[in-house]
Amino acid sequence: MNVIVVVVIGAIIGAIDGVGIFFAPGEPFKTEIFLAAILKGILVSLLTGMSLTTNSAWWHGAGYGLLYGLAFALVIFLAKGGFKSKDAPYVVPSGAILGVVTGLLLVKFAFLRS
Repeated sequence: MNVIVVVVIGAIIGAIDGVGIFFAPGEPFKTEIFLAAILKGILVSLLTGMSLTTNSAWWHGAGYGLLYGLAFALVIFLAKGGFKSKDAPYVVPSGAILGVVTGLLLVKFAFLRS
């Protein structure tokens, strides 16, 4: 596993996930939320990468990415108050989808195949 590629993929996916906060009017902590999204993307990517091997199929990457992306999204969902928060329910589907994308990208680019 190429750790640099794993971290870069996670940071890019996290930035894509978090950039929408800059379009939220009245949000006082935009930069902090954006940086937290990048960190979440890196952590999901590292966990997914450590669960994969050189011989992992694409569906292994998608499955592990879904698992870890969904788990991190549920942590954020619950920390923001669950269904009581007006924005929190949107975190879960995006976390799951971006986890799958992360896993697929890791299988494709982070592991050298012989």
